[in-house]
Amino acid sequence: MARVTLPLHEIDHLPEEILTLAPRDIRKVFSEPTLIRLEGKTGQPLFVSCLLHGNETTGFLVLQRLTRWFRKHPLPRPLMIFVGNVHATEAERRRLDQQPDFNRIWNGGDTPEHDLANRVIEKIAAAKPFAAIDIHNNTGINPLYGCVNRLDEPFLHLGSLFSPTLVYFENPPSVISISLSKYCPSITIEAGKPADPLGVERAFNLVLDTLHLHHLRQAGVERPLTVFKTIGRMEIDPNSTFSFSPTSDAALVFPADMDHWNFSTRKANTHWAKLNQEPNSPLRVFDENRDDVTDRFFRIQDHTLQLRRDVTPSMITLNSGIIRSDCLGYLMEPVSQTQSA
Repeated sequence: MARVTLPLHEIDHLPEEILTLAPRDIRKVFSEPTLIRLEGKTGQPLFVSCLLHGNETTGFLVLQRLTRWFRKHPLPRPLMIFVGNVHATEAERRRLDQQPDFNRIWNGGDTPEHDLANRVIEKIAAAKPFAAIDIHNNTGINPLYGCVNRLDEPFLHLGSLFSPTLVYFENPPSVISISLSKYCPSITIEAGKPADPLGVERAFNLVLDTLHLHHLRQAGVERPLTVFKTIGRMEIDPNSTFSFSPTSDAALVFPADMDHWNFSTRKANTHWAKLNQEPNSPLRVFDENRDDVTDRFFRIQDHTLQLRRDVTPSMITLNSGIIRSDCLGYLMEPVSQTQSA
């Protein structure tokens, strides 16, 4: 059987038609995943990726704002933009059922989507990018924050342009920011919930600010930063049931407002969930090596799941579809408090 090759369209402009479209209409201008190359005055290109998750639409709104801005302003440096999962965007979904997650295909694999990712990375690497920004949204209650995969100063400087709160993570290794960190400073930004006006504004300003930078700082950042490290990823056994309703008889019952816990320290002995089945919990925690480290964080006592230690959760979501296809959220600890230079 012949190998399936997904199309990658390449264009040299941002279509004006995008200004009149809603995200679900994106395939009227980008019928397939598209790599856009825009000429700038001088220097290495900035790379921006958006819509790797089809229902995270802040990146689309940033493209609209860039299109308006380009009408009156020349680009100070070249810009490359990858518009990712347009089929899922059309369906207003994170991904389609038959697809892998478009932000889990950047570390090798044997699907047509992995092949597409390899071709995109080759083209970006050949352009010798100045920096890379991957625009995302989330579904829980989180502040606007950036994610870095290295703690080198240029990465921290780039992240600081978006938010004083950064998260350092190494897992999963298949995200685009980790792949691109081999070639240039790269970050993922979590711009709040889709279409959050503040998230759109900050994401747009980040792209403009980075386009105008002459260099990224090699030592010291200009503003105080709070940096967390992800130390665990929470997943639920796919054969188990869970709920956020206190009257549920599901195997695992979480607090109804659990997504409000994000980026706030939860102390040891905190009640995390009610267990309607014992002796085992269907909630597991994995580290960056995919080792099961659940017992470092949780214990079972009196039909409840309790914290063993202080942690700071992030990206906890109440969306059951995302929990099933990805994870419940992450556990973090502070890395450092950096002071302004």
